[in-house]
Amino acid sequence: MNSIEDLLRAIDAVKPGETVLVEYYPSYVPEFVTLALLMYARRKGMPVVIDDNFDALHVIQKHLALWGIREDFRDVFVIKSDGHVDVGNVIARIKFSDSPDVYVRKYEDIGRELLSSIGPSVNIVLGFEKIFAFIHSVREFYLVMTRIQKFLGNPRKAFYLVNKETAEALEFSPLPEMERIASTVVEIIPTPTSGRIVFKKTPLFELIGKELEIPVGVIEDAAGGKGDRV
Repeated sequence: MNSIEDLLRAIDAVKPGETVLVEYYPSYVPEFVTLALLMYARRKGMPVVIDDNFDALHVIQKHLALWGIREDFRDVFVIKSDGHVDVGNVIARIKFSDSPDVYVRKYEDIGRELLSSIGPSVNIVLGFEKIFAFIHSVREFYLVMTRIQKFLGNPRKAFYLVNKETAEALEFSPLPEMERIASTVVEIIPTPTSGRIVFKKTPLFELIGKELEIPVGVIEDAAGGKGDRV
């Protein structure tokens, strides 16, 4: 088993400008990954930006509360698309239109302005796969992907958390293209008491093929909650 420090060192190895794809199966993985990224950013004194698509952050907050972890996200900048429940410091709202390409273009404008003011940051993207449920043509799919790949090199460490089963069930799954675009791809496999992190793609030679297994209790203890499963 690995420690929380091992996990934080792996996050620290991600360079500013990278896009990290985090693939997971239905579980509490997004809740604990979000906690770990918040922990890392707060230790480093880095601002955090969360893309909250369709109230995904609200769900995470309520799930954490069930584990006894009270997190209000008050120090987090939140860019919110649709949804009805505000969590954290919502600094921008984007109304989801019939065209995902229009949505991503609006996000690009807001993100560029925000990053220019806060500098290097940790960006957590939640509910990303839900955007692709509204895509109905190959042309529209690649318009969106072209805009997303332009984010590479921005002064942020971006982590896209994607439910693998949901994404693969879509008519236009974002996973194959996101695996191409992302500089780092990790898959997190839940076990009854831990999360097993597999590095599928990384620019760091020492991490290629490496696995980390983080017990749930390690993150819970650091966050002040308790539970017994992922």
